[in-house]
Amino acid sequence: MLTHNLPTYVHIETVSVLRTPTRTGTVLDVLRTVQSLFFIFLHRAVQLVRPNGCLRLRQRDNPDMRRTYGHVARAFARAASVIFTSRPRDQATFMSGLMSLTALPLTGPRSRPGWLLVSIAVVAGAPVAAQGGPVVLAVRASGAIVIDGRPDEPTWSRAPVFDRFIQQVPTSGADATARTEVQVLFDDEAMYVGVKAHQPPGLPIIADELRRDAGRMHYRNDTFTIALDTFFDRRNGYVLYINPLGAMADWAVWDEGRVWSQDWDSVWEARTAIHDWGWSAEIRLPFRSVRFSQPGPQTWGINLRRIVLGNNEWSYAAAVPPEWGAPAIGKFSSAGVLRGLEIERAGLNLEISPYLLGGASQAPCVSGACRPDGVGDIGLDAKYLLTPNLTLDATYNTDFSQVEADEQQVNLTRFSLFFPEKRQFFQEGKGIFDFGVTTGDYLLLPFFSRRVGIEGGQAVRLQGGARLTGKVGAFSVGALALRSDGLEGDPGSTFTVARVRRDILRRSSVGVIAVDRRASGVGNSVFGADAHLAFRANARVESFFVTSSRAETSEDASAGRLRVSNDTDRFGAEVDYLRVGRDFDPEAGYVRRVDIARWYGRLQASPRPSAGPVRQWFAIGSLDYVRTGAGRLETRDTQAQLRFDFHSADQIQIIAARRFDAPARPFRVARTLTIAPGAYGFTEVTAAVTLAPQRRGAGRVQYRGGGYYGGSRHELTMSSTVKSTRHLQADVNYQISRVRLPAGDAVTHLTGVRVSHSATTRVFTSALVQWNSSTRVFDTNVRFNWIYRPGSDVYVVFGRTSEDRERAGEFVGQSLVIKITRLLQF
Repeated sequence: MLTHNLPTYVHIETVSVLRTPTRTGTVLDVLRTVQSLFFIFLHRAVQLVRPNGCLRLRQRDNPDMRRTYGHVARAFARAASVIFTSRPRDQATFMSGLMSLTALPLTGPRSRPGWLLVSIAVVAGAPVAAQGGPVVLAVRASGAIVIDGRPDEPTWSRAPVFDRFIQQVPTSGADATARTEVQVLFDDEAMYVGVKAHQPPGLPIIADELRRDAGRMHYRNDTFTIALDTFFDRRNGYVLYINPLGAMADWAVWDEGRVWSQDWDSVWEARTAIHDWGWSAEIRLPFRSVRFSQPGPQTWGINLRRIVLGNNEWSYAAAVPPEWGAPAIGKFSSAGVLRGLEIERAGLNLEISPYLLGGASQAPCVSGACRPDGVGDIGLDAKYLLTPNLTLDATYNTDFSQVEADEQQVNLTRFSLFFPEKRQFFQEGKGIFDFGVTTGDYLLLPFFSRRVGIEGGQAVRLQGGARLTGKVGAFSVGALALRSDGLEGDPGSTFTVARVRRDILRRSSVGVIAVDRRASGVGNSVFGADAHLAFRANARVESFFVTSSRAETSEDASAGRLRVSNDTDRFGAEVDYLRVGRDFDPEAGYVRRVDIARWYGRLQASPRPSAGPVRQWFAIGSLDYVRTGAGRLETRDTQAQLRFDFHSADQIQIIAARRFDAPARPFRVARTLTIAPGAYGFTEVTAAVTLAPQRRGAGRVQYRGGGYYGGSRHELTMSSTVKSTRHLQADVNYQISRVRLPAGDAVTHLTGVRVSHSATTRVFTSALVQWNSSTRVFDTNVRFNWIYRPGSDVYVVFGRTSEDRERAGEFVGQSLVIKITRLLQF
């Protein structure tokens, strides 16, 4: 028996190969090889539809060729039907047809008879771990559990211990050097996870974060993570992680980790304890806090991750390839299986979260010339489970005063800035509404939730609305209807969104979206369809087509994309085509560039040295080529990048780029500088050094310099995180840009300081102070948050925006509000 384990997670097993010599000799060997490759390709297609199938091919002399062709034709016809149906009977019929295929003979009439029996088991679309991944067993608790971080109650002795963790890095596939023991219990209300994280000898526990949802905590602290695929669809789920101090963070993840939302918050509890042998934890996740298919016995997908920063070791319960990096925890197709849970819903499945708000605000005025106005309001959010997997959310008089201010940016391009959504109401179910180009410099979103509550560039009140999200069989569905106020004399706007996405194959999907915005009797509608196809472990094909319409006729109001990529640990490649029409205008969405046809290509090599301080280095070449709809070259960027990732988690990066840009209209890059239309070619270099996040003085220094639209540009960016204690830390960012053009020079400064103090894991204070010299805006945002019970908060928020005008003390606005929320569950 010959077994070959290929790095692309293809497993081929050849059994009983008996060969006989023939007069054609080498020619037949070549033909047999081609034949085998064909059937390997055929079976990979089979596995996309039926992961556990096994294709057996038997070669005989003088078979009936017509019968063989008939089997092939019927098999592929059935394959097409299976893509659009999930009926087991159809899939079984399809597999029986494929398994009876008889290969064509490769021997002539003079050759002696030979038998070739080939059994092929190919995993297409997921690592081997997805087929035979680990099984974690949950058992019912026999007594009360006190969440104190010490899983030592007698009932824990009933739960099986899972401790088989596998390294992702530094040694992919090796056993973890840090022993981690995990147990799972449940009762009628919640699921409990007990963790014992043994620390390797000589390595300190790295933990200095107490804040809830601290950004990139898993890069700065030792952590333990649970990923749960509660629908067991191998695509979507929840990620919860903690550090040894009990700091908590949670994410909602959709579409195999393609969409992440840290602003999604759930109600769960966690406590930890530090021992001389390591640290332990207890986690309680109420069943009300997650969505799942049906009550009764449950089968969920699960993966577990342990990060030990002392030796920069990342290990998982279900093996994942190193090229997936940190997002691997959201790749649910590679997860194991959680069995044993039994859930019986009780009550009304209703959650109500009312709020009470009071405070004062002051509009623009000169200091001392006017008084602040009182602020008082009430409102509520409600959540009702129509079914265990279909949720109706409603909001009335929605308030977002507790949301942190946006981070300032310096814009030296001719395109608008993009600020991400931070409001929690729009985070749950975000992945269902995700559509278009969501990252990079060519953003295109048919629906962008930050358009809701903005009229004429000014913030307005959100009167209320409703949202329906969930799954119905293989379909993910989402519907959203919202109403916002308008400016003076304007009745406001109504937003309606409908989204349906169907799971196909193992990790792929197709879907449609419809978006409508109505304001003052004028409507703007957008309709689109998309497809995301995933093959093997890393290959993806993404495409969409979308069109917008107004009351008036638009000649070129559509956009489309086709992107093909394949990124493994050692090599990567990507081709991307994007077309955006001249009149494409999604008023409820966001589009950065119109009237373009863009081609993008990338090649990447990323070897891992066998020795030395470098863990992996990357050589990347890319070409970005953009023409207008009329065929005129508008942008061309050629880049070469070299990056070194060290075992210490430090990083060095160098980028050399040759750029061409031909703006058709003038654009301003500073208060006194304007770039004239024309064709500009220039070269620039970027160099950056990043210190490992777990260091007490972690940070990044980046220099960018070279030509710039007929002149020059030099930019220095510095960022650092300084941690004095586990309770206090400061994030400092500074950027200085100098632009020199024939028309003059300009220097801009951008400074941001965020100071955070965490008294406990439930009491936080943060202050964000920013200064942007290009807009002459000085922002202050101070937030106090007390989680007095899970899901219930007290906020105190002060915000002030000032401008450096000739008259000192003049400001744009300021406010002080106190907001109290309370979660009621029925």
